[in-house]
Amino acid sequence: MAIEDSTIEKVVLVIHGVGDPPPGGTLNRFARSLARDEQPLVEHQSTIWLGEKSTVANRTRTFPAHVRQLSIDGNQCEMAEVFWGDLSQVKRGLLGLVYGLFQILFGLRYVAYIAADQPGIAARYLKLLGLMSSRILQGPVLAITVFLGMITAAAFGTDTMWPGSYKDTVWTQILLGGCAAVAIAAAAVGLRITRSRVVMRFWFWICTVAVWSVFLMTAKALWIDALYPEINCDHCAHPGLIWFCRVLVVLLGLIWFVESMVVIAMGACWFSAWSHPRVYKPAINLGFLLPALAVGIWGQALPMAWLFAREGISKTNHIPEFVAAFDEALPLLGVQFLMMVVMAISTSAVLFRYFSWRSKNNITSFSGGSRPPRLIVNALQQWTLGVCTLAGVSLVFLLCTMNMLSIAYQTSLPGIALMEVNKYAVVLMVPLGGVAIVVLPYLRPGFDILLDVVNHFYFRATNIADALDDDDEFDIQETTFESGSLFFSRRDMIHCRIKRILVYYRERLLHRPELVIISHSQGTMVAVEILNDPEMSWLSSSFSKTTLVTMGSPLTYLYQHYFGHLYPSLNEPYWDDLRQRIDRWVNLFRIDDFVGQEVDFPILPQNAKQQSWMTEFGAFMPVYSGHPLGCRGHVNYWDDEEALAVIRQEVFAAERPAVSKKAA
Repeated sequence: MAIEDSTIEKVVLVIHGVGDPPPGGTLNRFARSLARDEQPLVEHQSTIWLGEKSTVANRTRTFPAHVRQLSIDGNQCEMAEVFWGDLSQVKRGLLGLVYGLFQILFGLRYVAYIAADQPGIAARYLKLLGLMSSRILQGPVLAITVFLGMITAAAFGTDTMWPGSYKDTVWTQILLGGCAAVAIAAAAVGLRITRSRVVMRFWFWICTVAVWSVFLMTAKALWIDALYPEINCDHCAHPGLIWFCRVLVVLLGLIWFVESMVVIAMGACWFSAWSHPRVYKPAINLGFLLPALAVGIWGQALPMAWLFAREGISKTNHIPEFVAAFDEALPLLGVQFLMMVVMAISTSAVLFRYFSWRSKNNITSFSGGSRPPRLIVNALQQWTLGVCTLAGVSLVFLLCTMNMLSIAYQTSLPGIALMEVNKYAVVLMVPLGGVAIVVLPYLRPGFDILLDVVNHFYFRATNIADALDDDDEFDIQETTFESGSLFFSRRDMIHCRIKRILVYYRERLLHRPELVIISHSQGTMVAVEILNDPEMSWLSSSFSKTTLVTMGSPLTYLYQHYFGHLYPSLNEPYWDDLRQRIDRWVNLFRIDDFVGQEVDFPILPQNAKQQSWMTEFGAFMPVYSGHPLGCRGHVNYWDDEEALAVIRQEVFAAERPAVSKKAA
């Protein structure tokens, strides 16, 4: 039976976190878990549709908020879900997982840019070099690799029907021209349908490589063949289409050489930035290590893709000229494989320490000071990645330099060692790739967490359309546009959803019920930032009390630890609005949660002056409480009996610690 609006005592907002729940799924799960067994949950779920500012002109957008009215331990509540899974772009299934992995690889540059956005010239150049590094990888490197794949596939297909056709000059021109036309057409379509600047940049480079290849084909037919007739014969080292593959591979090597120089320069800036007194060091570490990680992953993935093609398509083994054109680039695979082995050993050591701690500790030992090792960006992993990056990139830089100076790397000590490593890499990488495909679905929670962080820091430069006054209560401020500040568009869209749900209840429930916000994982960051938003000054006058429940919150454990220049201590004036608007903050965390644990709540005043202030205003201080739970990881808080017992006691129990209401 529905509850009359005037009898609603609590508005409970449920904000999901990591993962890909269906719309309304978290609400149903949590409501069912809170319901007593002797009081079956019979209330129907309904949906309210709220307006959402469209990013496309002349188009109206809405989003659903699933709600249900029910009685919880005698409290008449209306529970509403703040769903933002569609805005986070997390997808289901294996293809969605692969797509999410690419989103992470493309999005690490946003996190690195924000991490390096700190005082000092060295930090500034580190930030700019990080952007340059990502643009090289996601632009010309990826575009050349994709175009190489296109002409390679075309060569294999035609050689199957007409053996040796890849050597014919006319047929080579037809194939190359056809691949260029397909690439340009795909780029034209891609540029029209995408809104991502990164993807648009990739399509631009695809088009550029295709046009350059056509120009090269024309130049070869008109001038190069006449000047160097020895390169245009059936018995030369690079006949027909293989010549163009060879040129693209050499170009790819030169770009990797430039990329190596950029990463080495980033390492120098990183080292220099440490000397600045106002630089927040954990963040500056990420400003260097995240782009370095992206370089390592792309440097491993692209050669491995060619290796998969060579080993998986038997036809390639019958085209020795084609194989030879790419074998010159494979030493890079050996370098990356060596670095990957070292990182795997480091990560295994961290995992062993974590699970060993997990098996030996409980809440009592945790309260006594025992803490699990960090799984996300552990200090050992940071140092290993930093050393591997500088060593690996320096080695690639050396090999590229030797190649440009016509010095055979095979005769040098590094070259001989890499040739040996390369043999193992070639033998092991294909089966390891198959294992990775099988294991990938089990890594989904980790990818979801990383993608949440990437989406949190995803930004674009503001433009005049963002600042236009269209009577939207939550438009981006004009000062943001005028100052040229970055606009965290995905985060802003998520925040606007909860703001509009709160406006809905502000206008509908005039009797000022209690507001309860229950959130998990990244959803806790949404809740905390909304409650600290200057635009939400009307909350205290619209609701009689405000209770915040956070579960597995990464606020202190991740964001304040690694991005302290953006998320300072809760004692700082930055959080004044948050402290003034909440009456109670209940934080639940599992002691082995590798994403969110304790929140460092504000410290009560200590000296005489602060004590005097507390005497005068102490009645308005929020009540903070932290509740450690047993070892069960980061997910499934919504139906965890231990967590539900705390929520019932702290939020819905008839008798609980009194909370003084702040002055209006």
